[in-house]
Amino acid sequence: MKVKSIMTPDPVVIELPATRSYALELFKKHKVRSFPVVRRGNKELVGIVSIKRVLVNPDEDQLAMLVKRDVPVVKPTDDLKKAVRLMLDYDYRRVIVVNDDGKVVGILTVGDIIRRYLAKNEKYRNVEIEPYYQRNVSVVWKGTPLKAALKALLLCNAMAIPVIDDDGNLVGIVDETDLLKDSEVVRVMKSSALSVSSEEEWILESNPTLLFEKAELQLPKKPVEDIMTKNPIIATPHMSVYDVANKMAKYKIEQLPVIKGEGDLVGLIRDMDLIKVIVNRR
Repeated sequence: MKVKSIMTPDPVVIELPATRSYALELFKKHKVRSFPVVRRGNKELVGIVSIKRVLVNPDEDQLAMLVKRDVPVVKPTDDLKKAVRLMLDYDYRRVIVVNDDGKVVGILTVGDIIRRYLAKNEKYRNVEIEPYYQRNVSVVWKGTPLKAALKALLLCNAMAIPVIDDDGNLVGIVDETDLLKDSEVVRVMKSSALSVSSEEEWILESNPTLLFEKAELQLPKKPVEDIMTKNPIIATPHMSVYDVANKMAKYKIEQLPVIKGEGDLVGLIRDMDLIKVIVNRR
């Protein structure tokens, strides 16, 4: 299987120069987690900017400073296994597809592999997810404020977190895009004291202050249960890779809580976990 067979051609890109505010608006509009970044006018690849990188750097407005430049790239004629190995080696959900001139011609995401390969490949009907799902999973309580839920999501370096009730039962799941739906990009004024050298201090009667404007992502004061996905689609340890891939493709989701018995949460299976089967990594 070649990359060009399942990649998404001509993806949406961000051209430099651009601002953090502009990127936030694009993330909300297209509901994706990252964009290729190119040089204005020629589509030459610069790197990738992710929503997580933007969210954890609220004081940096120049998008060029937030771009990850060491990113995996492939050619359209490369084998799918090469792309998967790069995703796993870099721990990155996508590879950028470039031509011989280094210009972006496509993007291959984990979701593309799930929908267009694993969900259609009958040989994975007999492969269980049990060796692949994540056992150590962070959770949040249903009453957690959105701002705290976002912080938990960023700190655990996950795309989604299962939500539990007072008894520890699974009641939902929340991800980055859920948090962005009700968010608003606002302009706020900030101040910062200017430092001066000892030689200059005698000139100043008071400490000077620099005022500046910056964009912030403002979240409403709601508990996470108000925006979470309720009754999430689930998996069990003995489901097949094929069946889980089809659930992900059908419901357009990237992870499923893994349940045992009467709803006992035991882990999370991510699309990134599923693609390991292509190169037999566990």
